[in-house]
Amino acid sequence: MIRYRFIPTLLVVGLALSVQVCGGGGSSTDSGPTVPPPVAAPTPTPNTTPEPEAPLSASCAALGPGVRDEEAVCTDGPAHFLEEMNETIHEVRNTHPQYFDGKNVLDVGGFYVEVIRALDRRGLCAETGGEEVGVKRTEAYNDQFDILTARHEYRTGENIYRGSCAPAVIQVGRRGSPPVPEGCSLPQSTYVACGRPESRFYPHVEAAIDQMMEEHPELFDYTDINPGTDSPRLTNTAAYQDGIMKILTERGYCTYFDGEEIQMKRTNDFSEHYDVNYKDEYVRRGNGIYRGACYPSAF
Repeated sequence: MIRYRFIPTLLVVGLALSVQVCGGGGSSTDSGPTVPPPVAAPTPTPNTTPEPEAPLSASCAALGPGVRDEEAVCTDGPAHFLEEMNETIHEVRNTHPQYFDGKNVLDVGGFYVEVIRALDRRGLCAETGGEEVGVKRTEAYNDQFDILTARHEYRTGENIYRGSCAPAVIQVGRRGSPPVPEGCSLPQSTYVACGRPESRFYPHVEAAIDQMMEEHPELFDYTDINPGTDSPRLTNTAAYQDGIMKILTERGYCTYFDGEEIQMKRTNDFSEHYDVNYKDEYVRRGNGIYRGACYPSAF
């Protein structure tokens, strides 16, 4: 993701991911967020050719992708869109109270997405790399704003402004997305930001693991249990993960394996991400298999 950071009057553009979905190591029974009780599985929908999805920001779609950072001149002032950004943050705070606990942002990805949508309604193109938000109305220049603290508290006021670049360097549309998975009727989607809000799909993932262990005992070696858990060794990690994804697909989810985590979605509003094995060796159970969510969906 793109992160813009000003040093006096010079803008340095680098790759960063301040709020990311993590996977891989760690305990096979990590503690995690409180999850809701199981809900009924959605009815599977037939696989049809997905229609192209409307862009998150029509204002961005009408503009170009921005120039490379070395082609722009970046300074620390003056701000062009500070008033609009402050008003937008307050608007999102009022219209989506479920994303907040006081100043604390409970759903980082959803917060960024709604800020971008609200700015779009004002005719402004916005993009984020998960930390700062770039805003532009034309390709002539853009502003950068830092609207979230490291503790995930939203920020307002003059200090959220970080600087401006001319021409605009907002790198809209440069983040790719994987192809539409087999069996998925939804179009491609590209995430804007990720966080770790309360899981919605966790019960169905646990149920899929249970089903795999019951129906495919050949995939598990119960003579080798991960120390400190009751999780057996996997004899075929790929078959185990593919089986879980097949079960979830049959229950109406779109699923995608990114090489480390299983991603799943019902719509393109968001995707949830799960790590269902421990070091590619053992079954992984518990709320800790849920690693986070991306808004919009990451695939």
